[in-house]
Amino acid sequence: MRKKRTGGTGRSVVILIFTLAVAGAALYFWGSREKAAISQEITSEAEPTAPAAYVRVETVANDKTVRDSIAQNMSIEAVNRVRMMPRVTGRLEKLHVKTGDIVRRGQLIATLEHDQQNALIGSTEAQLASAKADAERARAEMANAKTNLDRYERLLKEGFSTQQQYDSIATAYASAKAGHNAALAKERQAAAELGRVKSAQQDYIAYSPLDGTVLSDYSLTPGVMISPSSPLVDIADLRKLKASLRIPEVSIFAVKPGMDVILKFDALPDEEFRGKVTRIEPYVDPSTRSSAVEIELDNEATGSRLRPGMFGQASIVEREYENSILIPESALQGGDGGSFTFVEEDGIARVKRVTTGLRQGDYIQITGGLVSGDRVIVFGGSNLNDGDRVIIQ
Repeated sequence: MRKKRTGGTGRSVVILIFTLAVAGAALYFWGSREKAAISQEITSEAEPTAPAAYVRVETVANDKTVRDSIAQNMSIEAVNRVRMMPRVTGRLEKLHVKTGDIVRRGQLIATLEHDQQNALIGSTEAQLASAKADAERARAEMANAKTNLDRYERLLKEGFSTQQQYDSIATAYASAKAGHNAALAKERQAAAELGRVKSAQQDYIAYSPLDGTVLSDYSLTPGVMISPSSPLVDIADLRKLKASLRIPEVSIFAVKPGMDVILKFDALPDEEFRGKVTRIEPYVDPSTRSSAVEIELDNEATGSRLRPGMFGQASIVEREYENSILIPESALQGGDGGSFTFVEEDGIARVKRVTTGLRQGDYIQITGGLVSGDRVIVFGGSNLNDGDRVIIQ
């Protein structure tokens, strides 16, 4: 009886121990899985996604004009401009215009003192009047001698005069005729001298040689001494302006008379003006390996806003492309697959492969890959990847 009880108790103990071992193993297994899940959740919360990048965008449109051109710096001048200087030395009597005045061709500009010339003209006029009187007297004497000669010629034919008397009258007529011719010569000489002194007087009076605007009166005041090397005024016709460029030898055959030229000036940076090539120098300067090209533009078409001496840049247009898309050069990137840029779509950066054309200042022509309305990332895109989140500043 005791042996049987002892055997049953042993089996119960074994079963109990086995059961406890299985339960412990199960608890350990499920505890490890729970710990792993919690650890993974904690790790996931500790590693947040990459933050969105701040960018600037620019909406592109196919409304730009791109030009393939030869550009050079230049300054403009009036086509017709003159710095007036006197022919003689004298004291300024009066300056009849001032800076900014509009003048016409033949208008009185300045007068130098010329009292001596006036007196000389008066004296020469008197000499001419005397010469005319002498010529008139000589003419009368010649006419009288001719009348006597005609009368004696009839008398000679009728036998009432001798040949000797007729010859004497003929000699008197020849002498009167010679005297008249001499008097006429003196009259012409006096008239020529009067013309000379009057012309010399005009050297003291200056008239405008062209229609234009007085650019400078050099602040001259009456009484100042003026010499042939001293300018009186500077006059220019501002309706037509010109510029001269030096074109490199390699580009000279691409330039033709009549080609359009786009001019931009430092004083008017947001405006463009159009001119035409009017003259090409027929030789190449060996010292610079370039040729001069002259450009003219109609200043009246600009509202007469341009002024001689303004500095800027002239671009001789070889080809022109309208309805083009331009993006800043800074927005363009390059790689093994060619050029690309980023565009923003619903807060996400997307790569756009593009083809490029001409460069215009800081902008690049895009000939393929973009359409009007695309929002190109122009700042902040250097470290982006396709699909990154972006925030527009």
